[in-house]
Amino acid sequence: MNKINYLTFSGIAMALAGIFLLLSESIGVGTVKFLVPLLFAVGGILAYLFSEANKHHKIARQYHLLQGIGMVVFALLIGIIPNSLGEFLKYVTYLMLLFGLIEILFGFMALNTGNKFNMKILISRFVAGFFNLIGAVLILATSVTDEISGLFIAGILIILGGIAFIIFSFRIRKTITTP
Repeated sequence: MNKINYLTFSGIAMALAGIFLLLSESIGVGTVKFLVPLLFAVGGILAYLFSEANKHHKIARQYHLLQGIGMVVFALLIGIIPNSLGEFLKYVTYLMLLFGLIEILFGFMALNTGNKFNMKILISRFVAGFFNLIGAVLILATSVTDEISGLFIAGILIILGGIAFIIFSFRIRKTITTP
């Protein structure tokens, strides 16, 4: 498989998880409780494979390694621990906070390397990071009064995160050569 496709399919898995969250009332909570962690685990494994295939890009490798591990851990947590929608939303909030902080942190790391980098990619990472942080606050604030609205926001944010991974994978096709 083309190594960039690992990241593309990771984004697709994440976007599908968000879609299933939006459809949870229609398809049933039991189905969603199985599919969402499964899709995050698959997405995490694919992000990990992408990081392993790009060892020569140190910062990108570290980011996607952490992303892959984070997604698998998140999948395990939401598959096992939450007993209520409120608990689930707390874990989603933590995930959004973590992803937002990681995006921003790695953006600054890229700036501090002194290496040449694609400014569009870097800006998109900063925007995604701030968007995730704001989204986490929205989930937290909304789910206090209306958990279904919090779930809707979480689903939208996860879909957007998956789409961002897909877009990012197409942008880096120009910067990473494939054998």
